[in-house]
Amino acid sequence: MENIKEKDFVVFSQRMAGYLMMNSCRLKKMKVDKDNSTKFVYFFSDNENVRKLADQYKFKIK
Repeated sequence: MENIKEKDFVVFSQRMAGYLMMNSCRLKKMKVDKDNSTKFVYFFSDNENVRKLADQYKFKIK
């Protein structure tokens, strides 16, 4: 059986990550930003729902 690695949807904004989680998107992992140790990088499954919610978030904050 092949081990198929799922792609990640990477988020650099804490607010967007929170929005995704409040809308039932599951956070896969979180790491410290290598360029700025006071910030984090958030990883979600890259799927249609996550992308749709991210687009909605971007539209709302304009």
